[in-house]
Amino acid sequence: MISRRDMLGATGAAAAALALPHVKWPVLWAPPKFFTPAEFALLDELSDLIIPTDAVSAGARAAGVASYIDGRLFESLERDVQARWRSGLHEVDALSREMHGKAFLAGTPEQRVAVLTKMSAAEADPKTPVEKFFKDLKWWTVFGYYTTKIGIHDDQQYKGNVLQTGEYAGYDAT
Repeated sequence: MISRRDMLGATGAAAAALALPHVKWPVLWAPPKFFTPAEFALLDELSDLIIPTDAVSAGARAAGVASYIDGRLFESLERDVQARWRSGLHEVDALSREMHGKAFLAGTPEQRVAVLTKMSAAEADPKTPVEKFFKDLKWWTVFGYYTTKIGIHDDQQYKGNVLQTGEYAGYDAT
C-alpha cells in the first residue's frame, strides 16, 4: 500500500515533469571542469561573439564550444597552457574595465564587440598578452566549433565522402 506522503511526492514529480519540455536547457549540463563558473560564462560569451548564430547555423554557444575548451584544458597536463587561459580571461576583463569602466560581461553588446575588436586588431602579429590570448581563443573556438555537428554539418553542409563508390576495403597491414 502506498502512503499519502509517497502519493503526494509522485503527484508533484509528475506535475513538474509536464513542464520539462518547455524548459530552455543550457548546453552546459554539468558545472565546468576547469574554469570557475564566472570564467566559463566569459569564455562562452567570447566564443559566441566570434561565431554567432546566423541564418545558416547556430553559433558557438549552441555548439558547446566553451564546454569543449573547458574539457580540453581540464585534461591537459600543460599547466602553463592552463595558466595562460586563466590569465587571458582576466586580461579581457581588465581591457573592458580600461575601455568602459566595467567587467566584460557587465558591458553592453556594443561595448563587448568593441573590446573584442581591440583584442583582434593585431591578430596577425600580436604583441600584448590580450592580443596573444585572442589568437588562441579564436583558434580554439573555430577548431571546437567545426568538430561539432552544428559546425561541420549545419554550417559547412558536409555530407561525408559521397564520391566513394563501392565498399572501402581499408588498408591490409598483413
